[in-house]
Amino acid sequence: MNTVRDLKSEHCRGDSRVEVNNRKCRRCFYCVQLCPAKAIKLEKESIRIIPERCILCGNCITGCPHRAMTYHSDASIVRNLIEANENVVACLDPAFPAVLDNVSPWGFSYALKALGFKEVWEGAVGAELISGPYRKLLTETEKPVISSFCPVIVSYIEKYLPQLIGNLAPIVSPMIAAGRAIKKAKGEGWRVVYIAPCLARMGELDYEENADAIDHVITFRDVRFMFAEAGINPRHVDEAPFDGPVPALGRIVPVIGGLNRSLGHSFDVLVGETSVAYGRRRVMAALNQLAKGAIQARFFDLVFCDGCVDGSFVERELSVVGRRQIVSRYAKSQFSPQTASVLQRTLRDFADVKITKEHKANVQKLPDPTEEQIRAVLKRINKLPPHNNLDCRACGYNTCREKAVAVVQGISEAEYCLPYLLEGSKRVYEQLEKSHRELQRSHQELEQAQFQLIRTEKLAALGQLAAGVAHEINNPLGTITIYAHILARSLEPDDPRKEDIDLIVTEANRTKEIVQGLLSFARETKLKPGETNINDLLEETLGLLVNQVLFQNIKIKKVFNDDLPLLFADATQLKQVFLNIMLNAAQAMEGKGSLTLTTTHEGGTIEIRIRDTGPGIPPENIGKLFNPFFTTKEKGTGLGLAISYGIVERHSGQIDVETELGKGSTFIITLPVDADAAGIIAPAKGLAANQNINTGRRNHGTKKNSHH
Repeated sequence: MNTVRDLKSEHCRGDSRVEVNNRKCRRCFYCVQLCPAKAIKLEKESIRIIPERCILCGNCITGCPHRAMTYHSDASIVRNLIEANENVVACLDPAFPAVLDNVSPWGFSYALKALGFKEVWEGAVGAELISGPYRKLLTETEKPVISSFCPVIVSYIEKYLPQLIGNLAPIVSPMIAAGRAIKKAKGEGWRVVYIAPCLARMGELDYEENADAIDHVITFRDVRFMFAEAGINPRHVDEAPFDGPVPALGRIVPVIGGLNRSLGHSFDVLVGETSVAYGRRRVMAALNQLAKGAIQARFFDLVFCDGCVDGSFVERELSVVGRRQIVSRYAKSQFSPQTASVLQRTLRDFADVKITKEHKANVQKLPDPTEEQIRAVLKRINKLPPHNNLDCRACGYNTCREKAVAVVQGISEAEYCLPYLLEGSKRVYEQLEKSHRELQRSHQELEQAQFQLIRTEKLAALGQLAAGVAHEINNPLGTITIYAHILARSLEPDDPRKEDIDLIVTEANRTKEIVQGLLSFARETKLKPGETNINDLLEETLGLLVNQVLFQNIKIKKVFNDDLPLLFADATQLKQVFLNIMLNAAQAMEGKGSLTLTTTHEGGTIEIRIRDTGPGIPPENIGKLFNPFFTTKEKGTGLGLAISYGIVERHSGQIDVETELGKGSTFIITLPVDADAAGIIAPAKGLAANQNINTGRRNHGTKKNSHH
């Protein structure tokens, strides 16, 4: 069985080999500008490829700045064939030397065989097979001949310039010729995989008459991925000779005018009568002028790219000129009269390989809109000439008129006109923006009120509970503690029961601390604000901690902004916040690590960041950090962060946390500088001025990027 395409191919005739990832697409419409076939349709919420119009030039894939275009090849099928140890031949497009990066051609052959291909042929054999028929055709025909070498050119003519089909050379491409030669040489049971530099070679598989030549087409990009998956580095392998006939001048076909040159140095019938064109704009212009009879030549050697060395999937930083030189040098180094002579004898074995091809029209002409329809669209988008047409190309079309034609033809939407959108939606946008601001403000106020109501209800309930707990538990706890002390004093120092009594006292004191913490959380102690220097406050807090055993092996880093404004706040309560967070950080690091304190000032707020290098906080605990009684410590009360949250909130500030497992956590405290914004009653201006004179900035002793 020579082909498995009908059963296993990932691509079905009629489906597009190009796919748009509309999540990546940014609607820049650059692909529309690049598409010579108008095969890209702009829809309401997406961009779609029209497969029957697409000529598989690959411009949209390589040109998309957002990498939103992808393609489908038979790479996965080829992987399966190789893994199943099938007899598979790799046929290399003659452009292959241009994709090698410090790899010899024979090293590339070895790497492909190491990948699992049984043989590796040079596709230039196909160019050798068609050179004779081309020479014969060009000496016998009088009408202009267009080369059928480039499948993009062939597809464009069949779909959009059917009047030129009679000028297309009735000869297969080198890929098809090479595939049929390999099938003849290897016989039944062998699969042929063509490795191509462009997408259009895959399109040749969609012609049923080519099913006897090539089974699958993959790109050089696919091969690079396959090498990576298999752990094969072509730079570090041995070398292996190519299989099949050794080509001669056929190796030069990937460069511009290469097909004409491959016909031989002695072939001079067309001297001065050959037209070589390359590149999208030049080729499209040449074909349209030829269709109108505006230009004449005996032979048009046309390629859509800058030669096959510039195909869509020839990924290399080297310029196209450099790639041409690589292919030319390789062809020249391997050519000799003896090689050419041997090749001519070898090609006789393939004399019965079918080289001819009948080109058929597959017209995809869009309806021609009337002038009235065009003007109606232009009027709708306010682009009627001569004064309103901008031709800005933001929609992807060269002119406003082309855009209007596309709208009438159904491949674009009138709304996709940037100036039209800006002009028509300006007032609506302003009104929506105003409504949005009002709605957002109302929502924030409602959300804040709801939050405060819920919090007030919780605190009220906690206050009642705390009062009851204090009354009902503190007295018995005091009795337990007193009698435990009396009992301890009555025992001998070495009495083993003394340890049990000490445990009773310790646990009674811990219970008392829990009750006291709950009361502190529920009371919302009234603020006693004053002008506060945050840097000094952090220094004072560190002074209380650094001499403790827990902090002996913790490196303290301070990155303070010396230009912080004074903050009107309750210094005592803020110190409690910093103390709680630093103690938690030290406990999380188990007394080893780094604690970084950073202060910054931006706009009307001061930001304090306290970062540790501990284990981080698990995601499931993030939402519960500031809940009362939530703790992961064995003997913690779970009230430290809850109290801290309440203090920061009473200062109209925010407290957030950033964390990453294994890398530590950062607590971020944001406080407003403006007393009014913080909801704190500031002192009289005169008093504040006197305090400023007396206290100044008081930033001495705090150094930026200092280390403790």
